[in-house]
Amino acid sequence: MAPTPATVASIVGDQSTEAKLLKRAIVSDLAIYAQNQTSQNTDAYRDQVVTRLSRFDTLNSPEALDVLASLSGYYLGAPAEKLYHCLVLRKGAPLKEPLKYYLKDGSTECLKELGQDFSKPSGSLDGYPLCPTSQQEAERLKELILEIDAGRPCTDNDLVLMTRALAK
Repeated sequence: MAPTPATVASIVGDQSTEAKLLKRAIVSDLAIYAQNQTSQNTDAYRDQVVTRLSRFDTLNSPEALDVLASLSGYYLGAPAEKLYHCLVLRKGAPLKEPLKYYLKDGSTECLKELGQDFSKPSGSLDGYPLCPTSQQEAERLKELILEIDAGRPCTDNDLVLMTRALAK
């Protein structure tokens, strides 16, 4: 049995390493689904992406928060977008500065890593591109920062209910 990013990272014991491995796995899965151009394999998508994204809830180092913030440069699909939103609210103020960084400078990582093909809408990602436009990313980041400032919560119960609902 091949090791998963989570098991490899837990062996290493470094939150930064675990966060980077989780992000790499999430982005790889999303790229495969985005290329599919259909809404097939949504169960596999939810199982893989949502489960990996939920692991960020236990990662609180500044480096892990930076990695979580960098995921704002990708469209994660409707189920994972809701989870991402909740995770950002749970992290709150410590995540605000990394989010502001991406709001100010934008993120070109997605296009650099994956190429222009991923700026086209994908049927498997709700008709959105994996690599959002700078305007889409800015709108998302502004909303998240405003909600952090307002102290909007995402409780343990919210997270559990959401994760269960998304993993079905």
